[in-house]
Amino acid sequence: MDWIYIGNFIQASVRAATPLVFGSLGVVIAERSGTRHISNEGTMLLAALTGVIGTKYFGNMAFGVLFSLVIGAVCGLILAIMMIWLPSNQTIVGIGFNMTMVGVTSYILRLGGDMLRSPVPAPAVKVLRFSLFDVFAIASALLVWFFLFRTGPGLKLRSVGENAMAADAAGINVIKTRTIAMVIACMFSSLGGMALSLSWVHVFTDNLTMGRGFIAMAAVYFGKWNPLLTTLAAFMFGGAEALALRSQALSATISSYYFLMIPYVLTLIVVAISGRMKGPQDTGKSYIRQ
Repeated sequence: MDWIYIGNFIQASVRAATPLVFGSLGVVIAERSGTRHISNEGTMLLAALTGVIGTKYFGNMAFGVLFSLVIGAVCGLILAIMMIWLPSNQTIVGIGFNMTMVGVTSYILRLGGDMLRSPVPAPAVKVLRFSLFDVFAIASALLVWFFLFRTGPGLKLRSVGENAMAADAAGINVIKTRTIAMVIACMFSSLGGMALSLSWVHVFTDNLTMGRGFIAMAAVYFGKWNPLLTTLAAFMFGGAEALALRSQALSATISSYYFLMIPYVLTLIVVAISGRMKGPQDTGKSYIRQ
């Protein structure tokens, strides 16, 4: 029985961590290129809804995934125009985007009525009891690490985030590199939102992400902007959430709200511990070519 419980707990932890892994990889890519990705939360929330919409209207989850990826790329381009091309204050743009997405998704959910509120079917394909989202999340972490630290384009992307002026002097197009990175980052964030609504809870509700985009950012800071360490941190947060949900079900004497606090309290502790860690030097700094 103990082994069964441990196996179920591991499965629940991976399922809870998968949206965080995708979201944190998006943050890593964006911030390694020098762009602050506070908009991670809003992008995940919008993708969680569009994944459900695509699945419901086209009758196939593959169309829901494709629809959300396209929406994520569009969001990345819009954010790139505001934060990189114009440029505007990246923190303010990110916060404003998140607040906008909360209102937009709630409005669309009410327009969709009962059809959008009803559950979507669980993914049929499983690999050792894990969904394809779970497997692809782990594979993505390895691929992003290899790209950033073992390829020429990855080196160029990191150089733009460390010293944009020097990268420009070396012939690297800073604006183009950051724009492409932001689009890809938002597509990863979209995968995180889809993993949440399509592979885990199988439904969309108001503010479904509940701060998971920010938890993914905390995982990035704790993992020192390294995709593999960040993924391990995301699994730590996923384990905390799985523990909170299981403890909530097993205990009848303690208020469930105390258990639900566990992932967020852990996030505050991690942010406090990693507060002095330094990321890419030019992250959050607008670049205007002289």
